[in-house]
Amino acid sequence: MSKQTNVSVSVREGEPIERSLRRFRRKCQRAGLRSRVKELRFYEKPSDARRRLQRKLERKQIKAARKAKRREQRRWARIRKHERVLGMLTLPPPGA
Repeated sequence: MSKQTNVSVSVREGEPIERSLRRFRRKCQRAGLRSRVKELRFYEKPSDARRRLQRKLERKQIKAARKAKRREQRRWARIRKHERVLGMLTLPPPGA
């Protein structure tokens, strides 16, 4: 049903307990235990889970589109800069 994760840390010779505790917390964080415990704290209906994942996917797509647009703008700014340096005609960006 759920993936079993065993996280363990051995205390090294002469190592302060705080440092080993910090390593343990970091390992738990990387294994995703904290987020999993937070998820399982309350019951979530399957329809709510689907809705949450759908909203997460939509936000991710919007962010990717915004990032692609900025990347394209920077690309065209670079092209125009080189054209000015070389004394060439400036081409309008696509869709302008």
